[in-house]
Amino acid sequence: MGNVMENKATVKKVLNIVFYVVLAIVFIYAMFGLFSKKESNYMSFLGIASMSVQSDSMTGTFEEGDLVFIDTTFDAADLVEKVDVITFKTSDVVDGKIVYYYNTHRIDQIYESGGVLRFVTKGDKDGLGTDPIHLKEEDIIGVWTGKSISGFGKFTDGFTDFLKSGLGFFLFIVVPCLAFLVYEVVKFVKVYAAYNVQKSTQDRVKMQEEALAAARAQLEAEAKAKAEKEPKDQQE
Repeated sequence: MGNVMENKATVKKVLNIVFYVVLAIVFIYAMFGLFSKKESNYMSFLGIASMSVQSDSMTGTFEEGDLVFIDTTFDAADLVEKVDVITFKTSDVVDGKIVYYYNTHRIDQIYESGGVLRFVTKGDKDGLGTDPIHLKEEDIIGVWTGKSISGFGKFTDGFTDFLKSGLGFFLFIVVPCLAFLVYEVVKFVKVYAAYNVQKSTQDRVKMQEEALAAARAQLEAEAKAKAEKEPKDQQE
């Protein structure tokens, strides 16, 4: 009996853990859906920006497939050439169409033209020349923080795209919600069944008590009637 009770308590704890895990998954998915911004290889979440590296142009500093972190709160006047690595939005022509994407290169030169700061960028890989487009301040998304996670960029891209896909929605929202609904229905059925058993037991006990009370009252009435009858019989 003790083992059965212990097993039931263990199952209950496991189900509670599963319930909170489901809630956590739904919460994370909702946060990504509401507060994340995904464009090409660039992603921001609650103000924290990151970018997956798509090429080897910064070999020696970080590698293709790495995830780099970007500080979007910066002052262009504080940027230092040959030192700061910046993320910027740029474009290229692919199959006759203009494609916009994000790139992260080191500032090679800063100069002023017509009262506007211009930034010349260049990849750290040996043998590369400067980028053809000289950037304005508004082209710059952020400054690399110096932090990166090796090989994590491709995983992040795949994971966030999956979360926002139809299959991701089904697995991380629909399935957990259905599982939670089934769990609550089963829980309700068990509680309702236990209530009915308890109510039936209480009703049975009540009926037994009422029957005993009625029998007792009948016996008392018979005893009283018998006691009243005996004096009369003696007088006769």
